[in-house]
Amino acid sequence: MRALRSAGTINLQRALLGSVAVAMLAGFVPASIALDRRLAAALEDRARIDLALAPRLLADRMTATSDAMMMHAKDLAQLPGLAAALGAGDRVAALRLVDGARATLGGSEPLIVGRDGAAWVGPHVDSTMVAETRAGRMPVATQRAGDMVQRIALAPVHHAGKWVGAAGLANALDDRVAGLLAGLTRSGVVIATADNHATGTTLDTATTLALLAAARNAELDSVPRMVEAARGRYLAVAAPQSSAGLVIFVRSMDDELAVLPVLRRVAGVAAFGALLVALLLGAVLATRIARPVEQLAAAASALAEERFTAPLPVSRIHEVSRMSNAFDAMRRALAARLDELRHANETLGEGNARLTALQAELMQRDRLAATGRLVTQLAHEIRNPVASLRNCLELIRRRVVHDPEATEFADLAIDELLRMHELAEQMLDLNRPRNSGAVTCNPFVVANEVIRLANLATDLTRCRITAMGDSTLTAAIAPDALKQVLLNIVHNAREALATIDSPHASGVVDIVIGQPDGAIVIDVSDNGPGIAADIAARLFDPFFTTKGDMHGVGLGLFVAEGLVRSTGGRMQAGNRDNGGAFVHIELPPG
Repeated sequence: MRALRSAGTINLQRALLGSVAVAMLAGFVPASIALDRRLAAALEDRARIDLALAPRLLADRMTATSDAMMMHAKDLAQLPGLAAALGAGDRVAALRLVDGARATLGGSEPLIVGRDGAAWVGPHVDSTMVAETRAGRMPVATQRAGDMVQRIALAPVHHAGKWVGAAGLANALDDRVAGLLAGLTRSGVVIATADNHATGTTLDTATTLALLAAARNAELDSVPRMVEAARGRYLAVAAPQSSAGLVIFVRSMDDELAVLPVLRRVAGVAAFGALLVALLLGAVLATRIARPVEQLAAAASALAEERFTAPLPVSRIHEVSRMSNAFDAMRRALAARLDELRHANETLGEGNARLTALQAELMQRDRLAATGRLVTQLAHEIRNPVASLRNCLELIRRRVVHDPEATEFADLAIDELLRMHELAEQMLDLNRPRNSGAVTCNPFVVANEVIRLANLATDLTRCRITAMGDSTLTAAIAPDALKQVLLNIVHNAREALATIDSPHASGVVDIVIGQPDGAIVIDVSDNGPGIAADIAARLFDPFFTTKGDMHGVGLGLFVAEGLVRSTGGRMQAGNRDNGGAFVHIELPPG
């Protein structure tokens, strides 16, 4: 087996190195030739496309400069005193005014035409342009002036309502303009008159003359053409400028294709480097082919550590390939079984947790049911004494009818006894289905009544109770029931605030009423010590209290939560982020 593997390794090395060398040479040489020709054609096509756009760029620039020249011509025509000088035929005054305005013309040559159409300042102007100014227009045109091609803009000058001449400016299309156009189009530029006399160029003399000869022989037009010159081949395109001359844009093909020799050298070096790297990699791969047995041993060690993704050997040897496939199938099956077992354990744990929660819920329900029966019996025993006490208070109220303050306190006491009687009735009904037609009340009004009652038994210097929010909301709960709920909460908040030792501490209880998402929300918060974490879960349990045997029986929040829950609402409590406790009540809207 070892001899067979050694022989195979030697053969593989020779075959791999030979195949790499032949493939690299057979693929790179034709590809390099084709790429070289394709790149040369692409560069030439790109140069043709750029040159074809050059006349458009020239036309756009001419349009833009025409607007600027018209503006300067209009400013010069409106020069103070110029119209009077032209009207009076005073050339000296006109020349003096124009010389003073040269600095504002941006380097252009001023142009003044008199009443007779002759140029006083600047080159001769075609009579057609002068006639257009007589008609009130401001022409801009390209014309020949001697051996130069110039861009001229004129504006009419009027004096006393009559045309007395024209003023404008002239820009010579010379070497400076040729340089600007060359920078704009990234090409060589030759500006010539109609009889092929160069007025501006960015090229050497020999190339310029060759291009002018081609233009003279009508070999140049708006389509890029190849022109042979002494120093190489050039692509050129001509843009006529009316009958005054033309602009020739040219690209040197030697410059456009100058990158090809560099690319050929780079490609040759890259090909040699790639061949060298490929041969080195082939030698390394041929001599360091993964040993199947060692990889299987590594995979077995990884399997013992519960890692199932270790690489397996891929070999052309039939026996090794079968072993590798069988090992892979075995570890896949083992991984699947482990996943099934893990899933079964998770399912069992979730079921156990649900069972524990259900058992706790059943125990809580049994405890609440027993408590409910006890509360019902207690409420039954309370009703009769409350009724008797109410009758006594009714008699007292009749006897103090002439004392408004006593009457008011008697009414408050009777209302509280009525509420206690109603509370006893509700405690009796906690475990029976309630009437679906819920009584409604205004939570804001009830909250203020609760504050009034609470203030009777509260030191206002130590505890301030306020109510705020929407006073127009209606909740689906009886007024006495809501009053009982809020009184229990406010009473607990006051007692919590009373535990603060600081004599200067001022307690605050806020009742906020709103309707943020459809439900009526009542939030009661204080700035007391908050709710201890160990009692938060038992806060609404019956008979749970932290006040001691002499101060409470633990039914206040239990009854309050039951009253809220019986309306379809919910109540929860917790601690504020900035200190103190809160009780959040949600009630259905009325």
